[in-house]
Amino acid sequence: METREYVEYLLKNYHVIRKDIEQLKFELSCLDKLQPEEVIDAMNFTPPVGDKVDAGRVADKTCSIALVYREVTDRMNNLSRQELERCIAANEYELMRLEYCVDRLEERVKAVIKAVFMAKKSWGEICSSLYISQKTLNKYRKKGVNEIAGMYALRRLAI
Repeated sequence: METREYVEYLLKNYHVIRKDIEQLKFELSCLDKLQPEEVIDAMNFTPPVGDKVDAGRVADKTCSIALVYREVTDRMNNLSRQELERCIAANEYELMRLEYCVDRLEERVKAVIKAVFMAKKSWGEICSSLYISQKTLNKYRKKGVNEIAGMYALRRLAI
């Protein structure tokens, strides 16, 4: 995806991303930890890996499950928590970066971008509140998206 397309995607989906962050935070706060019994059941009913018959030792699946279930439970719970935290952090960073770029725009362009994408106002409302025509509104909107895309492109060049 090109930089301009990505910026437009972020602007158009600003509220959706905000809602996603809130939902992920809720899920993180209510994260049900796996119970050891669930892990034992999952491990007990998994098919054996490798040879079906091992002549060198006594088959005692229950003992091996009992020894590692707590470790597996903790690892699975930590992975779930880390994945949610990673998603939240990535989405918050993208929105914070977008808001920073919008705040760096000149005042008229910034007002248009915030009204169109972040406040979700109609074009008529924006035109009447800013005392501009729809043609000027469209010009400011395009200029704002292009300038934000330029700021994003600068970072890609630096990397």
